[in-house]
Amino acid sequence: METGTVISIIAALIALASLILNSRKETRSDAAALARIDTSLNTVNSGINDIRVDLRTMRDNVNEHSVRLARVEEKAASNTRRIEALEE
Repeated sequence: METGTVISIIAALIALASLILNSRKETRSDAAALARIDTSLNTVNSGINDIRVDLRTMRDNVNEHSVRLARVEEKAASNTRRIEALEE
C-alpha cells in the first residue's frame, strides 16, 4: 500500500472514532437537559396541585360565608322589626 492510502485510512478511522465519542457526549448532555426539564415540570405540577387544593378550600370558605351572611341578614331584619315594634 502506498503511504497516502494508509494515511487516508488512519484519518478516516480517527474521524469515525471522534464522531462516535462526540455523539456519546451529546447523548449525555441531552439526557442531563431532559432530566432538568423533567424536574422543572414536576415542580410546576406540584405547584399547580397545591393551587387547586387552595382554590377548593377558598371556594368552600366562600360558600360557608354566604350561608352565614344570609343568616345574619335574616337576624338583622328580625331585629329591625322588633325595634320598630318596641318604638311603637
